[in-house]
This record gives sequence, structure tokens and C-alpha cells, in this order.
Amino acid sequence: MRKPELVIIDLDGTLLRGDQTVGERTLEAIARARDRGVMITFATGRMVSASRKYLRLLGIDLPMVALNGALVKGDREDESDVVYHAPVPGDSFRAMFDAIARSRATVSVVKIDRTFGWNVNPEISKKLSAWIVNITEVEPEYAPSEPTIVMVAGDEEPVRETYEAVKNINPEGIDYFIFPSIRYYPMWYLEIRGKGVHKGSGVRALREKLGVPREKTMVIGDFVNDLPMFEEAGIRAAVANAHQDIIDMSDYVSPYSCDQDGVADIIEKVILR
Repeated sequence: MRKPELVIIDLDGTLLRGDQTVGERTLEAIARARDRGVMITFATGRMVSASRKYLRLLGIDLPMVALNGALVKGDREDESDVVYHAPVPGDSFRAMFDAIARSRATVSVVKIDRTFGWNVNPEISKKLSAWIVNITEVEPEYAPSEPTIVMVAGDEEPVRETYEAVKNINPEGIDYFIFPSIRYYPMWYLEIRGKGVHKGSGVRALREKLGVPREKTMVIGDFVNDLPMFEEAGIRAAVANAHQDIIDMSDYVSPYSCDQDGVADIIEKVILR
């Protein structure tokens, strides 16, 4: 297997253990790979600010793919290091605004790395905090007009009610997904992004910015939202706990899970050996 120049790693369920920590073996393997000149960064559904402690823990100074590909940005707390931003088009957001504004679930409207919300349930907000942080409570009319993403979270009934309202409007220019929480079930999510925006589009933008071809890019993931970025990489790897669709697309599947330093095993086998 050829050696990559760029490695892009998913966070939750891949790099991170179930307790949200990174194993010592993984930290060491990533440090050794970077010492050999390999560029390493993340691709995640999290905001940059929700990923910052891991960027700093690993000493990563590259931009990362955030918000499931809607944003590629570095660690600065301003917007001067935005590499790529694919927001929900303003016309699309206006078309579905009433449906979002009337939602009985917790609504988070993210613009770059700031969050505005309403119906903010403290319990829901706490559960969201690994991904969506520092929600500023506002009246719906003060939400950004072209948000990076919109996240609706809560019990299934109000989330599904909002989903059906958006579906009935079916505005052009967006993709929307409803799904149960893996970690906090029975909580549900509705995520709204610009059309065709996913981890793959973010990885492609980052590759082009860094000048790294597809065949020299490696991605490591675990879940179906990683599939689009697998299409943008020449080398694909998965941890043992990965979804079967991810395993089927992988060139190498570690026998170790995220809780067993599976990422370290992948880096040792593919890069360091």
C-alpha cells in the first residue's frame, strides 16, 4: 500500500474513545507520522470550537473539515483562516424559515463557528455540546440569513414534525437528514446543509488548498457520513467498530476499535511500517 502525504481522520467513533479521550498509543503514532512529514487533520460533524481541544492536543496546525464538510477552517477564533464555506443559500433558508422558527424542538443555527438558537432545552444543549457549542439564545428573526448548517434536536415527535414541515416545502438548494442519536437515544436530530455539501466536498476543498492529489490522501472513518470522503481519497481505512458500508470500502480495516487505539494501528501499518 502506497504511503499518503495527507491523512484526514474522523473524530467520534474513530479517533476518540467512547469517553472522548485519545489513547497514548494513538498520540504517539500521530506524532511519529507528523515527524515524517505527513500532514494530519480531522473531518467531523463538530464545529471547529468543539474540536479545538483535540487540534491542540495533537499539535495540528492545518485547517480541518468541520460541520460535515460545510466548513474548512483552522484553529483561529476569527474567520481569517476559512478555506472553504458552503452555507445554506439565503433563498432556501427564507423559504423554510417559518417551519424552523415554529419548531418545538431545540434549534441551533450555526454560522462559521458561532451558534444561535431558540427553544434551547438545557438538557438537549448539554448533550449537543460535543458538536454544537456556545449557543446564543435569540428570537428566530435574529438568526443568520445564510447559516452554515441548521441542527434541530430533541424528542422524535417535534423533530419529525419539523422535518415533515421542511419536506413539504422542499426548498431547492438544501439537503436534510433526520436520524436518531447513537449516543443519546431516544434523542433525534434533523440536520440541514447546502445541497451536495458533505465530508467529501470538504475533503476535496482541503486537498486542493494543500495541493495533495487524491491518490496521496488517506481517510480514516467509521460511519456512513464518512462515505463521501472515502470517495475523495486514494487510501481508505476503518477502525474495527466501523459500519459495514465503511468496512466494505476500506483498503485496510484495523482489528482494533476506537477504544483500542485502532487509529494508531492504522498509522503504524500504513505509514510507519
